[in-house]
Amino acid sequence: MDAWVEENNGGGGDGSFSSSTGGAPTAEIFEEQEDGEGEEKVFVAVPGQHSKSGRSLLTWALRHVAAVAGAAVVVAHVHVPAQMIPMMGSKFHVSKLRPEQVSAYRQYEREKVEKHMDEYIHQCSKMKVKCEKLVTENDNVAKGIVELVSLHGVSKLIMGAAADKHYSRKMKMPKSKTALAVLQKADASCKIWFVCKENLIYTREAGAPVSHNAAALPASKSSISTLSEWGGQPNGYASKEVDGHIQRSMSENVVAASVRTSLRLPSRLSVRTTFSRQSIEDNSANSWDSVPRGSFPSSHQTSSTVTDEGFSDSSSFSTPSHDASEILPSVHEGRHLQNPASYCEQDAMNSNIDIFDKLEEAFTEDEKHQKQTFDESMRRQRAEEEPILFHRKANNFDDTSLNEAKQRKEVIEALAKANGVIELMKQEMDALKQDRDDIIDKLVKMSEQKATLEQRVDEYGGIVKDLEDTLATSKSLIHSQQLEYDKLKHERDNALKDADELRKEKEKTVSYSSLTWNTEFSLLELQLATQNFSDTVKIGEGGFGRVYRGFLRNTTVAIKMLRSHNLQGQSQFRQEVVVLSRVRHPNLVTLMGSCSEASGLVYEFLPNGSLEDRLACENDTPPLTWQVRTRIIDGNWEASFRHWKGSGGCT
Repeated sequence: MDAWVEENNGGGGDGSFSSSTGGAPTAEIFEEQEDGEGEEKVFVAVPGQHSKSGRSLLTWALRHVAAVAGAAVVVAHVHVPAQMIPMMGSKFHVSKLRPEQVSAYRQYEREKVEKHMDEYIHQCSKMKVKCEKLVTENDNVAKGIVELVSLHGVSKLIMGAAADKHYSRKMKMPKSKTALAVLQKADASCKIWFVCKENLIYTREAGAPVSHNAAALPASKSSISTLSEWGGQPNGYASKEVDGHIQRSMSENVVAASVRTSLRLPSRLSVRTTFSRQSIEDNSANSWDSVPRGSFPSSHQTSSTVTDEGFSDSSSFSTPSHDASEILPSVHEGRHLQNPASYCEQDAMNSNIDIFDKLEEAFTEDEKHQKQTFDESMRRQRAEEEPILFHRKANNFDDTSLNEAKQRKEVIEALAKANGVIELMKQEMDALKQDRDDIIDKLVKMSEQKATLEQRVDEYGGIVKDLEDTLATSKSLIHSQQLEYDKLKHERDNALKDADELRKEKEKTVSYSSLTWNTEFSLLELQLATQNFSDTVKIGEGGFGRVYRGFLRNTTVAIKMLRSHNLQGQSQFRQEVVVLSRVRHPNLVTLMGSCSEASGLVYEFLPNGSLEDRLACENDTPPLTWQVRTRIIDGNWEASFRHWKGSGGCT
């Protein structure tokens, strides 16, 4: 399991942190690490992105655990490498891509994770809490966390119980599969807090103390790996086997090793302290065996990969930046495991340290030879592999070119089809937009028409209400007028009977001499009175003739000039004059005289106009009331009756 670790040493507000390098550790650094081994650490498992859930989880850890216990915080993350890599607008499986493409994307992923982890470190620095960061890679997050707990001897772990969106006040247990798997499989000696949305959901108490091997892991600033990962040998190697083992490791394991890492030999202070602790804790004859294989601080991981087929590229190996004396294969760790019987007593420590000094000098010399042998082997191997690699690259390049051409053709065809589909969709969208605009315009017009119609309906409603009120008033008035009409009709019938009797009696006594009651006017007088029948004094015209206003004998009169074709001679004209002179009624105009020369009739002038003018409200005259109109109707009816009853009718 790959891992890389960084530590925030400042603890201040600037958020600065330092990464471990391949330089030789000084006595002060080992002393600081030795002092830090007893410091309690709280591991916080955070997501790769600096998301809201990750910030809330780290905030809870800093406030409730780290601040209370005064412990350092290790921000840990298990990175799952992506199996589908985006490229050319699509995603491809790693097995279908070239190794350099996969390697480049993996590097991009690591840089992205490092960036987010730096943000977590900055969050810790703001709260002035000492912190480190640790990133591991694993195909399963839960498995990676469990291995991290076991490998680093984690005694306190804080992780998420579920996604923030799944949080509820009734939540009593973790819900996510990762949290449940860690809860079941993590080492029982680790106390785990499960948090969701800054709320503690569940706490799993530690069931057993931390093992010595886990507790002895150093708080280094680099990746930590067990001895078995680097091809180490079992404990108990005798010192006499060291030289032979070194030669075998050079001849057998230099090329076949999958990972090569550097290992710094601890200083005397570090070894002395470690031996003292082990002897005090174990207090047994096997104290030398109890020294853990990974108890020495390791340098930053050097990712130089060697396969059975040879090196992929001459640049795939990175030369360490530290001195050659610091490089030692992992198999040399077995040299530190001496006869356990020689370290049973505290007094034997000094002699062990002397032996260790001698071993250290031997290791230094041996390592120089080893480096020279290793470099020579690498040069020879590269020289042998270069033609093969060149041939492979050429074949791979041809295959890649063909695949890329094929993929490019497929992409172009797909783009052409997509462009055609997009063009059709655009046309459909334009048509839909046009239809939508038309519908919106129609809706707007209909809304305006609706508002206008509603306004008209309101107006008509008011008019109808007024008309209903007027109709009700008219009905009541008509009812009263009907009663009055019936009464007047009855009186009229009686009056007609009386008038008929009187007429009969009067006809016996009246003769033709009654024509002398009317005044006879000459044509000249009528011409002078009407300004020679000027249109300026004409007040009306009907089927029987024209009517003029005139001033005759100091009196304003209405002169009606009959048309000659409406009369059959002077006899008919005189008969009309006789009839009109006999009629007397309030609704009939009084005849004042006649002119036989021009067939003219002189009537009384009524200045208020005719009934038609009053009904039309000519000259801004006020409208007639219903009472007046009813009386006029009744009077006209009587006048019509008289006209009908008269001999020959009235013209």
